Amino acid sequence: MPVSETILISMGLLTIAIVAAGLLRNMSIPYTVLLVLIGIGLSELAKIWTPLQGLHHFQLTPDLVFFVFLPALIFESGLSLDSRQLLKDLAPILSLAIPALLISTTLVGLSLWLLLDIDLTIALLFGALISATDPVAVVALFKELGAPLRLNVLVEGESLFNDATAIVVFTILLGMVVEGSQINVLTSLGAIAEFFRVFIGGALVGVVIGLLVSELLYRLQSHNSAILTMSIVSAYSSFIIAEHGLHVSGVMATVTSAMALGIYGLTRLSNEVKPVLAETWELIGLVANSLLFLLVGLSINSEQLLADIDLILIVVLIVLLARAASVYSLLPTTTRLFRLPRVSMAERHIMWWGGLKGGLAIAIVLSIPETVPGRDLLINLTLGVVLFSLMVNAWSIRPLMHRLKLDRLSQDEQAELEQGLHHALNASSAMLERFRDLGVISDKLNQHLSGENEQTFSGKAPVLGGEQTWRKVYLSALRMESDTLDHLYQTGLITQYTLLDRRHSLQMDREAYSQQHLMDMMQHDMAVSNLFKTMEMWILRKLREKNWAAGILSNYQRRRLSHHIQRNIAGMAMSQSVVEMLGESDAEDSAVVSAIMHLYQHRFDRWQQRLQALHRDFQEYFETIEEELFARASMVAAQLHVEQEFHHGQIGIKAYNRISKLIQQVLKQRNQVIDVARFYAESIAQVPLFAGLSDEVLRQLSQHAYSVTFLPDDVIIGEGDHGDALYIITHGEAEVTKQTESGACHLGDLKEGDFFGEMALLGDQVRTATVAAVSAMTLIRITRQDVVKVARLYHEVQQRLERARDERIEAGRKQVH
Repeated sequence: MPVSETILISMGLLTIAIVAAGLLRNMSIPYTVLLVLIGIGLSELAKIWTPLQGLHHFQLTPDLVFFVFLPALIFESGLSLDSRQLLKDLAPILSLAIPALLISTTLVGLSLWLLLDIDLTIALLFGALISATDPVAVVALFKELGAPLRLNVLVEGESLFNDATAIVVFTILLGMVVEGSQINVLTSLGAIAEFFRVFIGGALVGVVIGLLVSELLYRLQSHNSAILTMSIVSAYSSFIIAEHGLHVSGVMATVTSAMALGIYGLTRLSNEVKPVLAETWELIGLVANSLLFLLVGLSINSEQLLADIDLILIVVLIVLLARAASVYSLLPTTTRLFRLPRVSMAERHIMWWGGLKGGLAIAIVLSIPETVPGRDLLINLTLGVVLFSLMVNAWSIRPLMHRLKLDRLSQDEQAELEQGLHHALNASSAMLERFRDLGVISDKLNQHLSGENEQTFSGKAPVLGGEQTWRKVYLSALRMESDTLDHLYQTGLITQYTLLDRRHSLQMDREAYSQQHLMDMMQHDMAVSNLFKTMEMWILRKLREKNWAAGILSNYQRRRLSHHIQRNIAGMAMSQSVVEMLGESDAEDSAVVSAIMHLYQHRFDRWQQRLQALHRDFQEYFETIEEELFARASMVAAQLHVEQEFHHGQIGIKAYNRISKLIQQVLKQRNQVIDVARFYAESIAQVPLFAGLSDEVLRQLSQHAYSVTFLPDDVIIGEGDHGDALYIITHGEAEVTKQTESGACHLGDLKEGDFFGEMALLGDQVRTATVAAVSAMTLIRITRQDVVKVARLYHEVQQRLERARDERIEAGRKQVH
């Protein structure tokens, strides 16, 4: 068929789909079901009407699904997936994606083997391809029905992951069928190893591609068109490179690539690109879904299905029972094992009945070589099961959700509904009053329309209880916090790490299901997780005495301090924005508003106290970081304002380009590394060990020095550790201890101007005591190699080091005795 006719027919099919969906939007027919029905109708009509005979060339093929439809649909799902909820429910999702699919594959395969007396491997082949819930069908349906968040993530996550599992298992079994291998212990072990290689390998490929694309877009400061283009490149390249190039799971690569771009990439880009990207991929998903399900309908031969209707219904029953065995057993087991919130029986019913099949199963079965015995029967059974799931399961999901009361509004949704109706009423009243004041409408008409509007909106508003009223105001406060946080990030005042950290805290706050819970969380901020703290301390312990890591450690600790500063600034700004919003609120529930205002004012005070403490403990660092943050933020704010004026036509292109160039020059200068050698030299000169040395000696030492920071309880050096660095305290206090038979022995305290670790400078590289920070500390670190090099050039330095070592040894002996 010529390309022109192919394009014309494709456009015609899309037009039919969109027009039909518009005409029948008031009917309770899922969009995907409607498309399949249209496809079947067009297929039957093409048999008797010559102008439509070209549709017979439009059939679903494996390559069309795998390399055109599937990457787009899976990437769109992965990009819109709630990653945080996915990680929380990762255990039950993976249990359904891997063990459940294997159980279903086995049950369906064994049943078909007994029923039809065919080869067991071929029967298992059918079990694998028909057991996966098709993400194309499930995602489209649940988005249309508006399923609850957790149920949506469970079903969507399961469908994405077990889609990959099904393809991998099918490929392994197909290889065994083609090679004539039999199922035994050896082939089973090989299949298991191959499964993990393909599954995990695909995930790693996707993560790498997603991170590379994210970093590229960030470094190039790409515009919307470039971001949209690279997202499409990421979707298709990750799938094809993994599936066709590296022979690992293309589906897993596409899923993880989308999640990496969403988590790591989009958070670093402008907020303006997010809705554009979402709308673009929603359009791509709509086009792909429409063509895919129309092709499913065109691929179905009604006569062949009717000939095998009895066998198809039996297989449908087997598939449903096999899915029920896994859903109703593994879900409750997994949630109990990992101590997760239980999945209700109603949700399990939906997950069981909503395990739809779609174009993926058809594409997989069509990829079976024609030489495989029973291929035509497997194709017919697959088409029958897919048609049943779309015609019966999908059509009945809506009434089933209603019967199970899963379509009712949650407490949060009721609060949002009440607030939305209240704002809508205020907006309509303000518009009427404006034109009344202008003399366009009369007072009588204004009162009449205002009364009707109030009856319209107030009559639909739910009656909220005390806890729900509090929840409504609280959700408004969280939205204001989120908006302020995004603004801080866009102006460059906080980094991506701080943004993600505060977003996580906001999500934790949102899950405060009661007023008392929120008060507790506000009174006692959530501490850093023990796991993260343990990992951080392990990294510090491994790097603190490594000379090659001195620069890395110094940079890391500076970033850690910068993060604490940014976090407190963000907390102050977010709390103040909520206080101002609530202060201007005209809500009737003033008692609730006052209570939440008081809580946020208390939070603001705490953030402010912490920021002041950081300023006091790390004055030099604080002022440097503060200057960098606000110098950059002021320029970014100026750039955003100029861009807004340009887009609104208030300034021309020449003025815009000149102002933007000026701002970029300032930002480039601010990004240059500041020479801190003079500061290091001055700090070294204040230490008694090096007091009175010439500027030349101090300059030699300062050129190789690093400034490091430690928080209270951080271990700077540990007894028994190997190290060759000297530390000079420029701020803070530390405690020196040594292990004895009776326990830790306190040797003394160190303060600003003191130094330690000098024995390592003379060759004794095993630390004889532990030095831990008592307060926030700033130190200068100089390695043995550099100090000894200077000491060889200047004999006075060598004498001072030896004298200081002897005095410290004598002082330690006296304290022990």
